[in-house]
Amino acid sequence: MNTDILTIQLPTDEISFLRQYAERHKITISELIDRYAKFLQIPQKYDLHPDIQKITGIIPKDIDTEKIFYQHSMEKHT
Repeated sequence: MNTDILTIQLPTDEISFLRQYAERHKITISELIDRYAKFLQIPQKYDLHPDIQKITGIIPKDIDTEKIFYQHSMEKHT
């Protein structure tokens, strides 16, 4: 396998996290990044249907959808 050198800049906290994670899992940071890059190349089994992807993000983030759903369910079933 051909390899190349890549230099990246990340926040210090992120680098610390990567080092700790790699150490806990007994791998190098290079192996960790390589595994993640390979994972990203695998087609995901559970991709959202294109129709769902079109409407994703329409509801503003400041709306508490879980609360609204709960209230609707309580009204419907009481």
